[in-house]
Amino acid sequence: MLIARRQRSKRELQKASEQLYYEFWMLTSVAKGLASGIAVKGWLQNALLESFIIHVRAMLDFLYTDDPKSDDIAAVDYFADKESWAIIRPMLSRSLRVARKRAGKEVAHLTYSRLSVSPENKIWSFIDITTEIQVVLSIFLEHAQADLLAPQWQPQQLQSQASSALLA
Repeated sequence: MLIARRQRSKRELQKASEQLYYEFWMLTSVAKGLASGIAVKGWLQNALLESFIIHVRAMLDFLYTDDPKSDDIAAVDYFADKESWAIIRPMLSRSLRVARKRAGKEVAHLTYSRLSVSPENKIWSFIDITTEIQVVLSIFLEHAQADLLAPQWQPQQLQSQASSALLA
């Protein structure tokens, strides 16, 4: 059950979608950087990976939070019927559920769970995760109220940027 939250103005939602755009841009950019091998093992690779994980978490929280806090930007904010997004969106896949949990346990919070993660289990399938998020985001963009989104989310803008995107 969704808790009643303050209805945001069209302008607030457009500005909030600029933040969403930044999150997605960073997610795809960092995934592209990691895939290119731009950083060898060490602190720079760790920083890129941690950046990727933080943006994964932000995107998943946006797309899959059913009970957003009063200050959270959430996908449901872009639908007249707040229940419709939960019906339209795909179920959270196993790999995204694992990524969300790992983001909290292995990066966002200092936990004892980190002690038992073997080097083999520290590997992140960043291209696969990014692809899955892009699919869900595409569904969101297809069904969200277009007038509540910033101009960079409009189809003509997205098409012009697709040639440089990781997963065009």
